[in-house]
Amino acid sequence: MYKDYEIKLNAILDKHGVQKVELGSVKELQKQIKGMQSALKYVDGKLNEGEKYLKELEKYRQFSLSVYSKLIQLNPKMHLKAQEILNKFEKAAKDIGVNVNNVSEVKEITKLIDVTESQMKKTQTLIKKFEKKGFK
Repeated sequence: MYKDYEIKLNAILDKHGVQKVELGSVKELQKQIKGMQSALKYVDGKLNEGEKYLKELEKYRQFSLSVYSKLIQLNPKMHLKAQEILNKFEKAAKDIGVNVNNVSEVKEITKLIDVTESQMKKTQTLIKKFEKKGFK
């Protein structure tokens, strides 16, 4: 008796285009949903991480520009003042017959002038690297 109902029900379902959904198909859908959710969560995390790195890059770029602007303001003043003092000292030392190469402060100020110039070049190079990466 139930067999007759089952046959009639299947005939009605087939006639109207309704098909049986196997339990395995639902499991495949669930597995795909979990996989997609996991992948999207991973990508979201990486996007957030990328945004964080961009903010850090911008922060470092601003820092470099700040350092560079301070060097530009200070370097000519420091450099010129140091060079002026050094020139006066060298002239005075020469006038009294002192060899400036024996004076440790001359060596030190000369070194500091060179280091200041080197820092300017390094900072300019760093800023150019930021600009090449699209940070202006």
